[in-house]
Amino acid sequence: MGKFEKLFNQFLDCVQTLQKALNVSFTEALVETFDNLEQGKIKVENGAPDEQTVAELSKKYQSLDYDEISQKDKAQVFTFLTLKAINDDGFDVNKMPTPPAISTVIAMLMHKLVKNEKVEIVDPTIGTGILLFSIISQLKALNHSKDNYQLVGIDNDEEMLNLADVAAHLNDFDIELYCQDALMPWMCSNPDVVVSDLPIGYYPVDENAKKFENRAEKGHSFAHLLLIEQIIKNLKPAGYAFLVVPKSILSGKIGADFMPWLTKKLYLKAIVELPDDMFKNKFNQKSILVFQNHGEDAKASEVLLTKLDSLKKEEALIRFNVKLNEWYTKINH
Repeated sequence: MGKFEKLFNQFLDCVQTLQKALNVSFTEALVETFDNLEQGKIKVENGAPDEQTVAELSKKYQSLDYDEISQKDKAQVFTFLTLKAINDDGFDVNKMPTPPAISTVIAMLMHKLVKNEKVEIVDPTIGTGILLFSIISQLKALNHSKDNYQLVGIDNDEEMLNLADVAAHLNDFDIELYCQDALMPWMCSNPDVVVSDLPIGYYPVDENAKKFENRAEKGHSFAHLLLIEQIIKNLKPAGYAFLVVPKSILSGKIGADFMPWLTKKLYLKAIVELPDDMFKNKFNQKSILVFQNHGEDAKASEVLLTKLDSLKKEEALIRFNVKLNEWYTKINH
C-alpha cells in the first residue's frame, strides 16, 4: 500500500468512527473531523461523541500526526474524501465536482484574458469549491505564486459550503461564502470575473423567474439560462465569465432563441466544446462558454471556436494551447 493510500485510509477511519458515534451523514462527519484536527481538540456537544469514542478518536488522531502532514497532502486527502461524501450521501448529480481537466482549460483561458492584477472572482454555484480552487491554484503557479484573487462563493446548500470552507482553509485561500439562492440578489459586490459549472435543470421558484428575460412562458424555467442572465447582470462592465454550460443551449432549438439574445448583451470570446468521451451520453455534453460584458476597453473580436480532443491524451492540451495562443495573437493585432 502506497504512502498516500495509507494516509487516506487513516483519515477515512477517523471520519467513519465519528460518523457512527454521532449518527450523521459522511459529509457532516468529514467536516467535523477536519475541524477537530485543525483546532487540536475534539468537539463534544450534549455528550456526543461519548467518552469512549473521544478516547478512541484521540488515539487515532495521535497516530495520524496531523501537524506533520503537508498542506498539499491534507488538501488532496480532503478532495478524495469529498468525492466519497458526494457518492455516499447521494447528492444530486449537479453537485458532482467538475473534472480536473476542465479547470486546466479554464485556467489557460483566464491566464490569457484576465489582467494580472487584483481581481474579485465569484463562483455563484460553488458547491465543494473544487473547480474554483483548482483554477486559482493553477493561475497562481502560472503567475509565479502571485495571489491576486479575492474569492467569493455562493451556494444554496449549506453542507456544500461547509466542504468548500474546509477546502479553502487547507488550500490557504481566503474566501467569503454566502448561503443563498444565486438567482436572488447577490450579497457580494460586482465581480471582475465569474467562474461556474452551471447546474442543469428547472428552477422551482416561478415567482422569482418572472424577473428574468429568459423565463419559460409556461411552467418552470431553465435554471442554467436564468443563471447566465444573472451573471451578466452582476458582472462589472468589461468583466469576464468562464462557464461550463450544456452544449444544447448553444445550438438547436434552445440555442436558436438564446444565442441571439446572448450576443446582443455581451461580447462572445470563446466556445470550447469538451470531448465526447467525458460524458456518458450526447445529451449530457458540455462546452466552456467565455464572454465579456460590455464596458470601456471591451470590444468585439473573433471568437475562438474549437473542440477539444480526448483529454486522456496529453497532447490534447498542448494542441489547445497552440490554438489559444494563435487566436490571442490574432485578436490583439
